[in-house]
Amino acid sequence: MYYLSYRRLACMPIVFGLMLTGGWGGSVRAQGKQESPHPEPARTKGWSWKLPPDLVTPDSGKRNHVFTLGESLAFHLDRAAVSYEVRDYWGNLVDKGAAGSGFTVRSQPPGWYKLYLYGSVPRPEWGDVVGGTTFAVFRKTLGALHTQPALSAAAPSGKTPAIAGGSSAQFPALPGKETSGGADIAKDEVMRGVTGMGPQRHSVEDAAKPDEAIQKLEQDIALDKRFYLPFDPARKRALLIAFPNGTKGKEEGVRKIVAHFKKDVRYWEPRNEPNGGASGADFARLEMKPFYEAVKSVDPTLKVLGPGTVSIGPKLLLWIEDFLKADGAHYIDAFSFHAYNNLNGDLWLARKSMDTLNTLLKRYGVDKLEKWQTEQGYMAAIYGAYQPRTQGRWTMLQMMVYEQYGIPKEHNHLWYDKSHGYWDVPTWWENEDGGLNPAAPLMRVWSEELYGTNFARAYDFGEPGNRLVIGNLFVGNGKRIAAFMSAGSTDGQVALKVKGGSSLHLVSAFGVERNLPVQKAITVLPVPELPVYVELSPGQTVEVVPAAWGPNLARVPGANVSSSAPPETDPQKARDNSIHKLINGEFENWYWDQRPASIPWNVQNPHLPLQVEFELPKPTEISRVVVYAAPPWQSQGTLLDYELQVQKGGAWVMLEHVKEPTKTFGVFTPTTRTTVDSFFSDRWIFEHHFQPVTTQRLRLLIHAATNGGGATRLVTEAGGQAWGEEVVLREVEIYGR
Repeated sequence: MYYLSYRRLACMPIVFGLMLTGGWGGSVRAQGKQESPHPEPARTKGWSWKLPPDLVTPDSGKRNHVFTLGESLAFHLDRAAVSYEVRDYWGNLVDKGAAGSGFTVRSQPPGWYKLYLYGSVPRPEWGDVVGGTTFAVFRKTLGALHTQPALSAAAPSGKTPAIAGGSSAQFPALPGKETSGGADIAKDEVMRGVTGMGPQRHSVEDAAKPDEAIQKLEQDIALDKRFYLPFDPARKRALLIAFPNGTKGKEEGVRKIVAHFKKDVRYWEPRNEPNGGASGADFARLEMKPFYEAVKSVDPTLKVLGPGTVSIGPKLLLWIEDFLKADGAHYIDAFSFHAYNNLNGDLWLARKSMDTLNTLLKRYGVDKLEKWQTEQGYMAAIYGAYQPRTQGRWTMLQMMVYEQYGIPKEHNHLWYDKSHGYWDVPTWWENEDGGLNPAAPLMRVWSEELYGTNFARAYDFGEPGNRLVIGNLFVGNGKRIAAFMSAGSTDGQVALKVKGGSSLHLVSAFGVERNLPVQKAITVLPVPELPVYVELSPGQTVEVVPAAWGPNLARVPGANVSSSAPPETDPQKARDNSIHKLINGEFENWYWDQRPASIPWNVQNPHLPLQVEFELPKPTEISRVVVYAAPPWQSQGTLLDYELQVQKGGAWVMLEHVKEPTKTFGVFTPTTRTTVDSFFSDRWIFEHHFQPVTTQRLRLLIHAATNGGGATRLVTEAGGQAWGEEVVLREVEIYGR
C-alpha cells in the first residue's frame, strides 16, 4: 500500500446553491463561528499517545455502539464525567448535557455521531476531555438489528435467519457486544456482515504452514458463512483468500489450504502487490502460473485473481503490460488491483484510472475479465487530525464510480476493518473501542438500498454535467433504485423528468427518508456530496435533464486568464505552473502521473486577496460559472472565501460571495489519538448560476483558502495531511446559459 505526496509531508510515502438540512447536508453559503467553547489540547504534529489517567469509558450495551432508530441512546460510564456533547456527521452540535455516571442522548435520526465526555479540570495534553466514542443509528429494515445473544463461530451456518412471520431477513441480526469479530484482531467479520459492505480479503501469511493457516482461518470463514454469505444472493457474494507473502515454492501448502476451503471460498489471490519485488513478466511465469495450476488442480471451477498491483496509475500500468506480454492473463480468471492514488475524492481521477486500465486490457483482449479491487480504504483519523467527512465522501464516490466499471461492493475490499496497532495506514472503519467511523454506517445504507438489485446503467448528465454529478440505476426483482451523488459540491441539483406518481421517495446516505413533490412531471433533486437514493415505485421512472449550457466561453479563441500572483522567475516552473491550466480543459491532478506538469495551478503562501481575472474576446452574456479547486489532500486544497465579480461600466460588481464553513476545532479524542476534529465539507466544486449579465471581464477575488488537505492551520499542527495556506485551482468554466 502507499499514498504519495508531491511535497515532503509527515505522511507515508502514499443545478447548485440549495441549503440542505435534516440529515441531508448543511449550508455552504455562510461561515459562522465554529470553534468549540472547550479548552484545546496541545497539538503534537502526529498521534497523541498519552491517555488521561482518569479516562472515562462509555458503555452503550450495544455492539459497536450501533442503535436502531427508536431505541434509547443510553450510555453508562465506568466513572463519572461532568458533561457530554454529541455532534453529527456534519459537525452540528445535536445534544449536550450533564453526564454523571450515565445519560441518555436526545433521540436522533439515522446517522453517524461523535460523543464527547468532559471533566472539570483542563490539562495541557487533553483540554477538559476525559473520554468519548462514536456511535451510529441504523433505520429499521426488514429483519435487521433484532439484538440477540452472542453467537458462536461454530454455530450452524449457511441458513438465513428468520424473522417474525417466517420471511427471510435481508441482514443478519446485530449480535451482543461480547460477540467476537473473528480470530484476526484486525478484522471484524460480524460487522462486515451486518453492514453488508463486501468481502474480507482473508490472508495466509505462510503457505508452507497450511495446518496453522487453516486453523486460524476457520473461525473467520465460519462467521462469514453466518453473517455474510447467506444474504442478498442477487448480488453474488463470494469469499476470497490471499497469500500476501507469496506462494513461490509452496504450492503443496496452497493445494492443502484450497482443498480445505474450496466449498466456501471461491476466489484465490497469490501475492500482495507483487510489483514491489519482481517484474511483471517474472511474476507471471514464476509465481502466477504455478499458483494458478495449483488452485485449478484442486477444483478447476475455482477462480484465481491477479496480479493485485498497488495501483493502476501510469507507472504501474507499465508493470501490468509486462505481466500481460508474458501471458499473465492466461493464469487469471479475474483481474485484481489496489486503488491507491486512483481516486482521492476526484471523479476525474477515478475515471481516468479505470478508462486507461481498460484501454490497456482491451489491447490484450482481456478487458471483459471480471474485476476486483482487493485493498483500499480511506482515512477518518489522519495522523493526529480527525476528518470523518473525508472518509465518508471518498468511500461513497468510489462505490458509485466502480459500479459503472463492473466492480460492485461484493468485489471491492474496504481495507481495513479495525484499529489494531498499525497506525501507519489508518484507513480503518472501526476504532479500537469498537466505535464506527462513517464508512460503516454509510455502507450499511448502500447495502440496504442496493439489496436485490444490480447495476443497470449510468445516467448521462451531458457536459459539463458529467463532471459535476454521478448517477446510477440499479434494478432487480421489480425493484428500481436511482442513486445520485455530487462530484465535489455539497449543494448540487439535478433536474429529473418523472413518469408516474406525484412524488419521489428519497433516502439520504444515512437512511433519512422523505418525499419530494413532482409537478408537471419535473422535479429538482438536491444532490449533496454523499449519495441520495430515489426509491422508484412500481411503474415509476426518472430520466435526467442533461446540462445544455452551450460552449465553455473560457476556452473560445482569444479568451485569456491572468492573476495578481507574482510571476514565476524559473522558466521551467513557469511552464509547469502556467495559469493557462485554468482554461485548458485538462483538470490536472498530480496523483495521476506524479509529474510536476500535472500539479494544478497553485500559489503558495499567497498574498491575499488574490485576483484571478478572465477576459473574453468581446462583451458576452453569461449566466453560469463553475470553479474547480482541488479535492483537499496533502498540499492540494480548496477555497474557503472568495467573491465572483464581473466588470460593468468600468467597475467590479459582486455576483456572489462564497464563505465555506471550516467546522474545525481543537479537541482530544482518546479512541483515535487525535487532537483536532475537522468536519469540513471537502467541497471543491463551486457552481454559480445568476441572472444573465453582459461583460467582457470577470474575476475571482480570493480571500482565504485551505491549508491543503486541512481546512485550517489546526489540521497542519495536529499532523494531518495538510500544508500551509495555498490557492489551488484546476479549471474555471464560463457559460452563457
